[in-house]
Amino acid sequence: MSDAAPHQPHPRARTLWATTAAIGFGLVGAVPGVIAVAANGEGAAVALLLGGVALGAAFGVLFGRAAWRRRAWLLDDTSLELRRGVVVTRVAWIPYERIQQIDLERGPIERALGLSQLVVRTAAATTDGTLYGLAPDDAQRIRTRLLELAGVDDAV
Repeated sequence: MSDAAPHQPHPRARTLWATTAAIGFGLVGAVPGVIAVAANGEGAAVALLLGGVALGAAFGVLFGRAAWRRRAWLLDDTSLELRRGVVVTRVAWIPYERIQQIDLERGPIERALGLSQLVVRTAAATTDGTLYGLAPDDAQRIRTRLLELAGVDDAV
């Protein structure tokens, strides 16, 4: 793990984000069809429902994959840099000396896919940051490196 180059989330995160976005956009795509089925229940309305779900799900897959491609992090000489955003690109720098705590988190879906996230906390909540979609071993290694760079001990 070189600190000089930007790092992307683990490829399994691409699968997670594409799947969750497909479900979300698929549900949104179903709304016109549900309204049409409720209004008159004809076969065309059912086709609109199924078409809306399929189109929404396809868009969700593309959006989730784009979100994965557009997310990166790197450790430079003075700070942790976080990049994200499909439509609007956001870049945040967290200076190492401002880091106070780093939490490793794994939700149930992340555990099932073998992923973790690191939540980097500072004194100001507006400068907190999260590294998503990390393999657990990588997350622990990055956490240790960030604590080292921040000069913070690992006391519990």
